Amino acid sequence: MSSFTYHSLPGFGEQCCEEYGFSDACIIGDRIIVTGQTGMNPITLQTSADIGEQVAQAFENINNLIVHALGKEGHPAHHEGKSGWEHVVKLHAYFVGLSSIRDQARALMVRSIKQWCPNHQPLFTMVGIESLPFPEHHVELEVFVQARMVRFVTNESAS
Repeated sequence: MSSFTYHSLPGFGEQCCEEYGFSDACIIGDRIIVTGQTGMNPITLQTSADIGEQVAQAFENINNLIVHALGKEGHPAHHEGKSGWEHVVKLHAYFVGLSSIRDQARALMVRSIKQWCPNHQPLFTMVGIESLPFPEHHVELEVFVQARMVRFVTNESAS
C-alpha cells in the first residue's frame, strides 16, 4: 500500500498549510494530486487583474509545484529534466463568470496547454463557477499527475 506524502510551495502554499490546514500536493506512489492553483504569485501574494496573466501564473504555479514535490521526494521523474506539465494527465480549469469570457478563456487555455504540454494532450475540462475564496482570483487550475509516463502501444505505433 502506498503512503501519502504532502507538499506545499514556499510562500502562500506553506502559509495555507499552517493557517488553513491543507497542502498543495499529495504524492501517492507515481501519482500526484494537486490542489487548485490560482493566478496569485505565491511569494509576493500579488494577483494581476488581467485574466491572461492569471492563467499564465496559474500554469507556472502548477509547474513549480509538481517539480517541487517530485524534487522533495527524490522521485526518479524529477531527474528526467522535464517540466512538471510533462506529467499532467488531466486538467480542470474553473473560471469565475465564464459565460461572459468564454471565448477568451478557451483561447487562453488552449494557448497555455500547447505551450506547457507540447509533447502530449492532457484531458481537459473547463467549468464556470460563481466565485473563488479570494475575490481577486478569477481562475483556478487543478491537475492529476502521473509521474511515470507510460507509453501505450496503439495500432498506429505498432505498425
